[in-house]
Amino acid sequence: MLDTPVYRKDENSIQQCIQHLFGGTMAMTTQRARNSSHQAAGKARGPFYSPIFWALPAVVVMVLAVLGTALYLGGLSNPAGHLKDFPVAIVNQDRGADVPSDGGGTEQQNYGQRIEDEFATEAGQDERLDLRQLTWDEAREQLERGELFAVVVIPESFSEDTVSMVKGSLTQESAAQPEITLYTDPQAGSLGTRVATGAVQPGLDEASSRMGESLVKSAESAQQQAYDQVLSELESQQDQQSEQLQRSAARGGPAVQQFAQQVQQAQADTPQQVADQLAPKVSSVSIDLLRDPLNVVIQPYQELEEGTALGMGAFYYAIILLVIGLSGSIAVNVLMDARAGMAPLEMGPSFRDLPRVSLPRWLTFLIKWGLFTVAAAPTSALMLWVASGVGMPVPHGVALFFAGWLSLSAVSAVVLALITLGGSAGMLVSMIYLVFMGLPSAGAVVPLQAVPDFFRVIAPIEPLHHIYMMVRSILYFDAHADAGLQSGVIGVSLILISAVLVALAGGWVYDRKFGRRGSRGPGKHAAHRVESPSADATAAAVTGGQPAVKSGENPNAVLS
Repeated sequence: MLDTPVYRKDENSIQQCIQHLFGGTMAMTTQRARNSSHQAAGKARGPFYSPIFWALPAVVVMVLAVLGTALYLGGLSNPAGHLKDFPVAIVNQDRGADVPSDGGGTEQQNYGQRIEDEFATEAGQDERLDLRQLTWDEAREQLERGELFAVVVIPESFSEDTVSMVKGSLTQESAAQPEITLYTDPQAGSLGTRVATGAVQPGLDEASSRMGESLVKSAESAQQQAYDQVLSELESQQDQQSEQLQRSAARGGPAVQQFAQQVQQAQADTPQQVADQLAPKVSSVSIDLLRDPLNVVIQPYQELEEGTALGMGAFYYAIILLVIGLSGSIAVNVLMDARAGMAPLEMGPSFRDLPRVSLPRWLTFLIKWGLFTVAAAPTSALMLWVASGVGMPVPHGVALFFAGWLSLSAVSAVVLALITLGGSAGMLVSMIYLVFMGLPSAGAVVPLQAVPDFFRVIAPIEPLHHIYMMVRSILYFDAHADAGLQSGVIGVSLILISAVLVALAGGWVYDRKFGRRGSRGPGKHAAHRVESPSADATAAAVTGGQPAVKSGENPNAVLS
């Protein structure tokens, strides 16, 4: 029978018993725990001494600054320099006028047609303009659908006013200056109106200059004809007086005849001198007016209602939808990940690390997106209520509600899909894609025809462009399908469906290849692993009896 030493029931006896039973293994375990503690402390200090810890955030900030500045200012800073296929129209309503011809009769002239032809020729040689020659009804229909930014209208009396201005320059009679009206689209915003005016005005100036050259020649020709007519009448009167003088002198003898001849010689240049004084002349002021005859009147086709922010209200509302969709989705992601134990939940001084719940990525996406989509309905209604309360006109509230709901859901699908595929980096990618790339390609601040080609190409895949087209159609164009509502609904819906499919497929592939979120291998999750009792005891000994929380495993809740 083994001799079992007898120990005293005191502290030293218990320690001797433990050392005898475990053969010193406890001391070794304690030593290893202390070494691990020192290593952990070194790792805790490590990030602050690493250059990457300080450099990486700064580099990210600088990269975002460069991208944001290059994309936003590069797309919007030079509208005139990037103008291409800018849609404008010209409407010629001129009925023409009778103009004196060289043969002494009259001929029909249509100066409005000349303006239209010259303007069309200039536009045909310049790819900046997409000039459409329309009737007034066609132009008005396209204006009401938002398809035109400007319409040049030549009135019915244009030729008559032009002819009267030439005549008035000779007769000093009052004459109307030929007028052309440039209608702009106020729904395009103040900058869009300026772009439209700047695009059309040079062509009108050139047409006015060419027309002015023709009118100056016509005025000079009319002046010469008036002089010739006055001179002819004076010469005819002089001839009659000379004949009467000769008949009278014939009865008076040689001396009287010689005196009559002297009188005729002295009056030989009188008709020219009198004609120079009596014939009408074109003044220098009239010449200057004829050189630039057109009076261009710029006015909006329709006056905007109060509360439309000078035509930018639709864009502001679209921006709010985008920002709420982006920030709201990030908030949903952070809160739900914290409640599922995927990240700490920190609220003020409270820091909670909850038990991890492992779900497939595709299912996590559906839960987050589904929650946001449900919340998006009352969110859209509240936005509509607040917008109406602050004075924004809402002519089609139901349509705007559903457009807002669809827009919020689509933006959320994009953001959560990028987070599903890219993790935390997906938030930055979302901001670059939706904001930095979306603002210049929206076609709101600057029309798409006045931005670089890159932004015209990406506009169909940018949610903000389609959201703006929907909202603009509802607020300004009576919710007309052809005014952007139909294309906007289709575009946003396609983006939503694509984002959902990409998130589901990508999440499934990630789960198959890398395992669920937080796991160390395919099909395993940290919350399902069982640590050895000795490891737990060692960790508890090091931490003073408290259960240790290991980085990346996030076990039971720990409050601190």
